[in-house]
Amino acid sequence: MKELRCLVFTDQEVVKAVLDRRRRMKEPLPSGTVGKVTYRPGQPGGGGVETLIQVTGDEGDDRSMTLHESEVAAALVSYCMGRKIPLPVESDKMIHLINGALTLMITMNFKKPPRLVEDRVEATEPPPAPPPVPRKAASRR
Repeated sequence: MKELRCLVFTDQEVVKAVLDRRRRMKEPLPSGTVGKVTYRPGQPGGGGVETLIQVTGDEGDDRSMTLHESEVAAALVSYCMGRKIPLPVESDKMIHLINGALTLMITMNFKKPPRLVEDRVEATEPPPAPPPVPRKAASRR
């Protein structure tokens, strides 16, 4: 059996997940106001989705962040764990864009070959009955 789960995130959830992860990892954060979030296909041949978060600095300058798929995927997995959303450990987790929304696709058993179960009925004799258990006589006082 193969399993596919899709978790669709809003732009606000993506931004919160990325910023929370960067704070925990003590990575630099641009100061300013978060504006628009856009997604674009990753580099040709590499697949994936790049996330662009537009940040307007306090002086009005543009401090946008371009995030690689792996960083966003890690942030979304952490976001789910923080909200007690169960995620299978032994699964593949990838970011895809579905209907304009960032989606975390979780697949299980997609790389395993299918197990073949053979329906064999063999005529065999039933196992022999176990020997009777001797009973002890009850002692009288």
